Amino acid sequence: MPSTTKYFISTLIFLAASGAWGQEKKKEKEKVKTSFSPTGIRVGTDLIDLTKNFAGKTFKGWEVNGDIDFSKYYLVADVGSWAKTLPLSNGTYNNGGGYFRLGVDVNLLGNDPDKNMFFLGFRVAHAGFHESVTYQATSTQLFAPNPVNLTNSHVTGGWGELTSGLRVKVWKGFWMGYTARLKLAPGAKGGGGALVPYDMPGYGLIQKDPWWGFNYQVFWRIAWKKDQVPPKK
Repeated sequence: MPSTTKYFISTLIFLAASGAWGQEKKKEKEKVKTSFSPTGIRVGTDLIDLTKNFAGKTFKGWEVNGDIDFSKYYLVADVGSWAKTLPLSNGTYNNGGGYFRLGVDVNLLGNDPDKNMFFLGFRVAHAGFHESVTYQATSTQLFAPNPVNLTNSHVTGGWGELTSGLRVKVWKGFWMGYTARLKLAPGAKGGGGALVPYDMPGYGLIQKDPWWGFNYQVFWRIAWKKDQVPPKK
């Protein structure tokens, strides 16, 4: 076979092989392309709040947590109710109300097919509540102490949070995990009474800044499609 023909055939084989290799690399790039389409929603509750309802008479409340995935980013929402009865040295403090949080978590484990998470995130929170304090006013006069009642009928407030935590798949759609919270910049206003806002639902003692929080949570995940995970090399 003439050398020119051999060279021509060798060139065709090389070009064909190069084209096939290029198509394979193109397909591989398409496979690893990140999809931000959500694959499911996870809904749960805080076990610590539920336990506190039965552990004593000072707290009544609940919290519902939910998140939805956009690749390694999760949109998060929390809704809760909170009521406290706190004994004072000469009286009682009561409050009650609700709160919600909205924020984003970033999964540091990447696109895990089971949606296991170790995350960092932030929240913006808002609360609306009422509160009252009843106490016995002392007097130097020879009279019985007078009962005093101070009330804030409607108080609104808010704060921010930095969060970190873990979510682990235990069985099928069942997850467990925790969230640690660093609560920052609390503020409350309204009420129109002589009582300075004291304890804000979802936050705690308003004069404590920063303030720590911790939730131990259980979740159930409702998935509508499987996550596309890049193949291992």
